Amino acid sequence: MKKVLWISRHQMTEAQFKDLERALGDEVSLLNWTETVTELAALRPWLEQADVVAAVLPPELFSQLLQAARHKPVLQAAAKRVPTGRVYRNANGAAEAEFRFVHAGWQQILKLDMQVKAL
Repeated sequence: MKKVLWISRHQMTEAQFKDLERALGDEVSLLNWTETVTELAALRPWLEQADVVAAVLPPELFSQLLQAARHKPVLQAAAKRVPTGRVYRNANGAAEAEFRFVHAGWQQILKLDMQVKAL
């Protein structure tokens, strides 16, 4: 059994969970971190418990997570946008097609080097 730290404000969907077990080739036990991540220091004890990390984070935090996770795989869920066939009015009053997001697999982040500068 693999312990997976799931970092997201949202619950992992059933499709994501089943596909995660397929991708890892093992049963999965989730450790859920549902709070907004502002700094990775709070996650260190959780990272130590996990075999794998799966997260929904902005790129700059993913970069830090890769360093903090060290040798542990860091994953993100891929999704595809599927049209629902419905149209809605956006905040500006314009008509827009509606889409839903469907799980399209898992990706392991191997390298991410990002530097930003506030403007």
